[in-house]
Amino acid sequence: MVRIPRGWARQGLMAGVAGSQPQQSPAFRRILVPPIHAYDRQVTVDLGNDGMAPLVTFTAAGTAQAQIGPSSGGDLWSLDQCFVSTSIGQLDPALCIVYIGPLPLLNYAATNSLAGGGTQFGLGGLGVPFGWFGWALWTGGTPGASGQLRLTGTKTVLAN
Repeated sequence: MVRIPRGWARQGLMAGVAGSQPQQSPAFRRILVPPIHAYDRQVTVDLGNDGMAPLVTFTAAGTAQAQIGPSSGGDLWSLDQCFVSTSIGQLDPALCIVYIGPLPLLNYAATNSLAGGGTQFGLGGLGVPFGWFGWALWTGGTPGASGQLRLTGTKTVLAN
């Protein structure tokens, strides 16, 4: 049996001993967060950078998939425009289909096949609730190139 000197335990020096926990300062307490029912007011703002999906890289098969959508339960997006592009540019042979829905299925397609290298089209205020996304699926692209999906419009969020 190993005995730990009493002074170590009182001074918080047991952090290196197996099974012991370091002393925590009161400064590391959890930040208080307002409860969800405190957010009862709706505010509409520009979609801004929330509508930019992370860059995606085309696979060796020439496919890529980008996805972006509302991030919390009280958010609702109203989409005006959609932009799809690739790092190759307008001459890229890639084709792209954009879907607005919970999954990229045919009944949620917002467009037919588009020139995936650089296209812009209107969405006419299409609503996107939490749990739905804007999806861009490219095929026939250049392996290693990158693709980008950007949605513009407004978002309605809950505020307190």
